[in-house]
Amino acid sequence: MRLLELVVGAPISEALGWTLVHLLWEGAIIAAALAAFLALVRSPRIRYVAACVALIAVVASFTITLIHFLPEHGRVPGPLNKMALPFGGRPSDAIGSYGDFRSFETFVPWIAPLWIIGVCLFYMWCVVAWFSLSRMRRRGACSAPALWQQLVTRLACELKVSRPVVLLESLLADTPMVLGHFRPIILVPLGFLAGLSPDQVEVILLHELAHIRRWDYLANVCQRLVEGLLFYHPAVWWISHVIRAERENCCDDAVVGLRGDAQGYARALTALEQNRVETWPTGEPVVAATGGNLMKRTKRLLYPKGPSGFWAPALAATVLLASTAMLMAARHVSANASHSAQQTDQSADNPWQKWLNEDVVYIITEQEKSAFEAVKTDEERQQFVEQFWVRRDPTPGTPENEFKEEYYRRIAFANKHWGGNEPGWKTDRGRMYIKFGPPDEIDSHPAGGNYKRPESEGGGSVMTYPFEDWRYAHFEGLGSLTIEFVDTSSTGDFRMTLDPKEKYKHP
Repeated sequence: MRLLELVVGAPISEALGWTLVHLLWEGAIIAAALAAFLALVRSPRIRYVAACVALIAVVASFTITLIHFLPEHGRVPGPLNKMALPFGGRPSDAIGSYGDFRSFETFVPWIAPLWIIGVCLFYMWCVVAWFSLSRMRRRGACSAPALWQQLVTRLACELKVSRPVVLLESLLADTPMVLGHFRPIILVPLGFLAGLSPDQVEVILLHELAHIRRWDYLANVCQRLVEGLLFYHPAVWWISHVIRAERENCCDDAVVGLRGDAQGYARALTALEQNRVETWPTGEPVVAATGGNLMKRTKRLLYPKGPSGFWAPALAATVLLASTAMLMAARHVSANASHSAQQTDQSADNPWQKWLNEDVVYIITEQEKSAFEAVKTDEERQQFVEQFWVRRDPTPGTPENEFKEEYYRRIAFANKHWGGNEPGWKTDRGRMYIKFGPPDEIDSHPAGGNYKRPESEGGGSVMTYPFEDWRYAHFEGLGSLTIEFVDTSSTGDFRMTLDPKEKYKHP
């Protein structure tokens, strides 16, 4: 239980949890786009490539989303030197608001260990299946007669397969299949070579050699890795099913292209299925002649036709509408960002607005702000700014203005240590540091984790988000004061809170 709490409390667990949640809709969009494309395309090769690209896109989406949610490091403030400043303000002025989804947020980190368990179980099953198949090479298998081995060699040359291929008969196999990639073996059931006509045996062996030429065994292994990684996602299983179905169709087309007899090949597949005896439940771990839906494959060979004339446009239109909606939403967000950037640029172009809205935003009074906005000329504004700092100079008449120098030093410190998605002076810690100076003591927990809860809050140990407690020994008007900042997203975005339980992941 202790180990589970440590795993759940790690920042990577929350990042993984959010990644797996977001991948649900990301994978659904990719699958919908693939479905629209398949409805418009007839060629098995193009459909196969499109499905492989879709599966790779899901993995890429998983990777990119995980990188996005990974926590940032290196944002812990260093030693601070306190210097009192003669201006007021209360910490409550800087407190922001939070959403109402804490119950789901506390569950998200638990998704990661459940996902890890599922991945491990799936890969363990794959390893057991792989060892079972490896035994089929040695147990109950014997070399095929030389005549048939020579046929395989001749067919391999016809298909331009460079690797040597061994043909074995097996008591354990129930259908012809390919084992191995670097040293491929075609395994056929005992009696297969005598149970079908020579022409039927030849086209079935051509099908298996087509798998070898296309590196389908290796592709199937990669599929298994992806299926194990994203076992929980229905879209992944559907895309993987499409890949396997189109893989068989590609090999069928290769056989028909070489022999030109679609009906004879369809009869061979039907005869093979009729003679099949269910003796080895392999769970489809390898490529085999009976892979995919045999009825659909036979129907496609005998009655080839194009895609449906109604469903293809309808599905494509649905995906197009969804994509358009997402694009419009993205443009809306981009427009808002551009508007904010434009406002920032305007402030940068106008030094007086920058001084008012950024430099002294935390210390200028409403009366001073109104008076500054009423000034019309740059010369008057310059005089106002000079008088603004003179009124706050603790040692008038000296060349140095200690207040002004300390104030800008604090802004620079905040920008250096707490800047990220927004400037450091805009963050809650930056605002508190600039207005009230460095605290007398900082209790920092940059990674969160296990925390001993005080007796006033129920005692015991609890997992926390990253948080910091700033303690001021003599806070103006309040005496001793502790201010807490919590990073509930584990991204370095520490927000001020008045709720001492805000930092607990499982209150």
